[in-house]
Amino acid sequence: MRFRTTLAFAAIAACFALQATTAHAAIVVGSEASELLFGHDDDSVNDPEIQPPGTAADQSLDFADVIEGLGGHDVLIGLLGSDVMLGGPGNDVLVGGTEQTTRPNSDMQFGGPGNDVAVWAGGDGSDLFDGGPGQSDALVFGTIDKVNNIPVISAATGNYRNTGLPTANVTGQGGFCRIDRVGDPVERGFDFLVRFFSRASGALLVTIRTRDVEQVFCTSEAGGAITYADLTAPDPELVEVSLDDVARINPTVRAIIR
Repeated sequence: MRFRTTLAFAAIAACFALQATTAHAAIVVGSEASELLFGHDDDSVNDPEIQPPGTAADQSLDFADVIEGLGGHDVLIGLLGSDVMLGGPGNDVLVGGTEQTTRPNSDMQFGGPGNDVAVWAGGDGSDLFDGGPGQSDALVFGTIDKVNNIPVISAATGNYRNTGLPTANVTGQGGFCRIDRVGDPVERGFDFLVRFFSRASGALLVTIRTRDVEQVFCTSEAGGAITYADLTAPDPELVEVSLDDVARINPTVRAIIR
């Protein structure tokens, strides 16, 4: 428990350290090692080099970042703004942000080669996730654990022993998913529309576009359980699964969700 807390606050400190510099505003590039990478969130009207004094029109990117993991098994976290995330080779975990409905908040996530996981956090906007080459790229809908709106990074093993992993509550989330196959994937550029609805009102909240994604994990319509869909099936349907089932289907997802 102590290590989990240490990792969480170390991640927060790293994030604030990144925000304090404008040397690489809006661009975050990793290396061939496995790394935990946060968006800088510093391309805004608060930067006088971006926004000349006395200028009325917004010259900024509204906190948007481009985050590129390069090699290794990276964990990429976008935070505010509409971010572009490039995992690169490796089994990467991508979290667009925890914007808490603050716009702009539509992220573009590209996993690249490897088995990648994109985690959509409650409060994020409508996104796109392109899993890229890989046999078990997964889209996860869950309420991410966070401190001051920054995801908590918990200790992990295996590929993520050097980065840790975000954690998320899928079982108790206040909404549910439905999946629509796109009529013309070639024309559209994506395969499915995964839609998230409010359980309380039934209203459609967000739509995630997916391409080359094989798995979806979401909360059951009744709540209190996890559902899973195999997008490689002829007619994908969300079915209830246990955490043991999740561990068998995708061990990385199991390490993230509860």
